[in-house]
Amino acid sequence: MAESTLHFTLPSAQSTEASFVGRGIDPIDYGANAPNAAAKAATKDDDLYRRIFETASIGIFQTTPHGELVRANPALARMFRYESADAMVAAVDDVGRQLYYEPADRTLFLKKIETAGRVEGQLNRSRRRDGTLFWSRETCTMVRDDQGVPLFFVGTAEDITDLVEVQEALQRSCRDYQAIFDGANEGIFRSSPAGRMLKANPALVRLNGYECEAEMLSAVNDIAAEWYVCPGRRAEFTAQLNEFGQVTDFVSEIYRHKTRERIWISENAWAVRDSDGNLLHYEGTIQDVTARRQTELAMQEAHRQAEAAAQAKSDFLANMSHELRTPLNAIIGFSDVLQQELAGTLSDQHAGYINDIHESGQHLLALIEDVLEMAKAEAGKLVLDEGPVDLAYTVNLSARMMRQRANLGDVALICDIPAGLPKLLGDQRRVLQIAINLMSNAVKFTSRGGQVVARAEIAGDGGITLSIEDTGIGIAEADIERAFEPFVQLASSGDANREGTGLGLPLTRKLAKLHGATVTLTSMVGRGTQATVSFPPDRTLAD
Repeated sequence: MAESTLHFTLPSAQSTEASFVGRGIDPIDYGANAPNAAAKAATKDDDLYRRIFETASIGIFQTTPHGELVRANPALARMFRYESADAMVAAVDDVGRQLYYEPADRTLFLKKIETAGRVEGQLNRSRRRDGTLFWSRETCTMVRDDQGVPLFFVGTAEDITDLVEVQEALQRSCRDYQAIFDGANEGIFRSSPAGRMLKANPALVRLNGYECEAEMLSAVNDIAAEWYVCPGRRAEFTAQLNEFGQVTDFVSEIYRHKTRERIWISENAWAVRDSDGNLLHYEGTIQDVTARRQTELAMQEAHRQAEAAAQAKSDFLANMSHELRTPLNAIIGFSDVLQQELAGTLSDQHAGYINDIHESGQHLLALIEDVLEMAKAEAGKLVLDEGPVDLAYTVNLSARMMRQRANLGDVALICDIPAGLPKLLGDQRRVLQIAINLMSNAVKFTSRGGQVVARAEIAGDGGITLSIEDTGIGIAEADIERAFEPFVQLASSGDANREGTGLGLPLTRKLAKLHGATVTLTSMVGRGTQATVSFPPDRTLAD
């Protein structure tokens, strides 16, 4: 704390004169012969200055050049946590040691006041009586006698801790934001509405092929014409900003400004306005999304090619099915005619040949139908013809259709459908196809003397489940999901020569999915398999 305090000493003219030196007041002679009016005027002025001294909100002090505190006002005492000004004056005999925290602050103060005779607004780290620290701002003047000898220092002190802390917080914040600005991987910019680049962080400078911000700012004069591959893109960018105040993921093709290499970027930006709503500039971030864009374009091209391939496959299958079914229908039709002996009596040997031809033709036609159905499902061209489906009737119908095959394999075929089962909202033909596919698989892979049981019931969630359980050869757990892949036929012990295309389960799953249903398999090798179709509750029709 600078040595000072206003010194008001009234008993003698000499002390009073010394107390007001430096305040612009001429000393008054208070000798024995002085007029009473002059004495009264001096007394009145002295009272005024005393009141100012006592009631001032900032600390006022007087110290000797050697650091002894001579006078302090109440505000100074409160600042340093003393009970009163008198207590502070009595306790402080070395302001440099007792009131300053940093000795360098005291040294700087003495140097300034010795050189200029005044210290203006010096910032000090000060120490209170209880040892706590605070920031103070000190202004002080040296008072000299007629010969220029320093008499004392008089000045003021303010507690500016709050101000200093706010400034420090602001500086820290500025440093933090500057660090983020400089260290960000994304480009950060500020541009004028007219299209000039006003500010760019290092990432944006590098993106544009420049060495430093100053070089880039001087080079970019018109963002619309020089930066965007399509100049109209800048107009779209500013139009959105002016209308909505911000843009998000604004993807454009641009040039690296210096090298003219073409890249893709994504911009997030906002409009900055003053308190009256006037547009000042645009700010935002820029990310190089060239790799992402190339991936998107590659995916779009792959999707286009996949759709073209799927269409080509569908067209091929449709054409081939037509070409195959035409002669097959002829073969099947003529074999029917021969079987009925409409063209004459057949020998037993010839009848056997005709039966083989007829069965092979029927089998080949069924395979072709499966292939076509699968192709339609994969192409998304299967459309449901929905209505109420009596699941009990449908399951029993599929059992009747599979009865002959089951009897030939000595497999018992059982339908366990409870009476009063609600109807199902679905496509009657497709639900029948699901039941036939599952039942056909079950019969096919069940050895002689085994059984296949078809059940349907209301599930806990209100949906209907259809399950086909067999006592067949079973499927290894690792192979269960592969069973749903098209054209995959799992080769278990003893079944390598079983007929089929491997489309039954994949087609069943797709038909079920069209109904919002799921198909699951649980199986154990040598113990059998259970296939379960779970229809969602919204497919259950109320009576």
